[in-house]
Amino acid sequence: MKRFSVWIKVLGLILALSPLTAPPSLAKDYIEGLDEWPVMPLRTAVQLGLEQNFDLRAGALNPAIADRDHTAAEARFDVSVDAAVSAQGNRQPERVPLIDQEGRSLAAEAGLSKVFRTGLDGRLSLQTARSSDNLAQSGRSPEYATALLLDLTQPLLRDFGSSVNTADLRIADTRRRQATLGYLDQAQRVAEAIESGYFDLAQAIETYRYRIESRDLAQELLEGNREKLEAGIIPVSEVQEAETAVAARDELVLLARQEVETAGNRLKGLLGIKQEYPLSRNFYRTEPMPGPDQPFPQVEQALEQALDDRPDLASRRLEVENRQIRLEFDRNQTLPRLDLQATLAVNGLSGEDGAGTSSRRDYIDSLDGMAGADGYGWFAGVGFSYPLENRAAKALHDRSRLEKRQAVYDVKGLETTVETEIINALIRVKRGLERVRVAGRFEALADLTLKQEMERLVEGLSDTFRILDFQDDVIDARIRNITAQADVNRGLASLHRAMGNNLERLGVTVKTFDKEQFHE
Repeated sequence: MKRFSVWIKVLGLILALSPLTAPPSLAKDYIEGLDEWPVMPLRTAVQLGLEQNFDLRAGALNPAIADRDHTAAEARFDVSVDAAVSAQGNRQPERVPLIDQEGRSLAAEAGLSKVFRTGLDGRLSLQTARSSDNLAQSGRSPEYATALLLDLTQPLLRDFGSSVNTADLRIADTRRRQATLGYLDQAQRVAEAIESGYFDLAQAIETYRYRIESRDLAQELLEGNREKLEAGIIPVSEVQEAETAVAARDELVLLARQEVETAGNRLKGLLGIKQEYPLSRNFYRTEPMPGPDQPFPQVEQALEQALDDRPDLASRRLEVENRQIRLEFDRNQTLPRLDLQATLAVNGLSGEDGAGTSSRRDYIDSLDGMAGADGYGWFAGVGFSYPLENRAAKALHDRSRLEKRQAVYDVKGLETTVETEIINALIRVKRGLERVRVAGRFEALADLTLKQEMERLVEGLSDTFRILDFQDDVIDARIRNITAQADVNRGLASLHRAMGNNLERLGVTVKTFDKEQFHE
């Protein structure tokens, strides 16, 4: 069923992209025809990656595992049932008179036990027995005895109180929340990797376009030079120089194509698209790269949001809570054991008079006697114990104290890491924006210079070498511009992941833990 549902999702994505699906020929040969490639939006790519990524699928099971641990810890307070049946017999020879003493007994017991969150340990049990012998002094034979007992033990120092006895349960509950936060943090990191890979592909595709454009410019110049050579206007060296440029730019086109292919395959790997999936048959174009006018927060605002929203930071803070719970428990374990013990019993007795002078009474009569409280008993007492040095409990308490301090340091260290990540991401964004502006100015100047030099070439005032040089300047300026824009978008991806809101920014949701789903 799960594999079938995966294929349904994949086929759904295919249908969503079907209006833009490339013909089979273009799927195999994509040197040209970039505009015919199907477009995969960023949000679709991230959503697909979150659903298909196997590492994330494995991480999605952690909340279910933690939920089982919570159930196991909670089960300590469940009611338990116990029962026992026994039989006993004996025979002892006598000297005078020569009659052997014989006796037999059958006994059964059933009970309900429960540990309460205050530390109270209670057991309610029903005990019944049938005994018979051949002794003349026996009052009844057979004899039926039935008793209902309530045994209670309440710790007064060690293991006293709800906070102590629910320590493991509260830690398990926190672990369950940590597992969910860990899964969310993993999903955010996978989304960041996909977003970064997406812009790697976008940059590679645009670079590929510019390399093709550069080669076409050199090809046009070569064809023009050939015409001029036939007309006797230029020497053959001008044609040879243009041919050399075409060959060199063909190599750059192939390198750019290689980068498109590798970037596309890296993205497919992040999306979990295997070779057998229909989606693997095509390469995909990205959406137009978002421009440099995207809003972004300043350091103070970004850091404030990160301290509130980062799931890994929230998980570390929960770990401090866990250490505090364990510290309180271990502190309690250093106390002496002082337990209040009590037992209350009601019983009934019946049987046939050994002399045969009374009416016969059976097991039911013993139950009636117990219900009427014909007999009762009670016990109350206090037990005390304490290791003379108590080194084990003290050592565990000291260890818990150190582990809590360690957890606090971990939180502080992660807060420092978060601040560094945000500052570095903002530096990448801001410097990228500056590079975009500089590259834009350089591109405009390079375009103008090339245009002017082409006019000079028409007038016979320039040559092939200069034209090729100015063409390289234009293409390099455009590639630097798109590289800077990609860096800005990769920086924003890192920034919003560091803030803990990249999924929200992309409008993408992840599956949360569902008990019913994981009970399947």
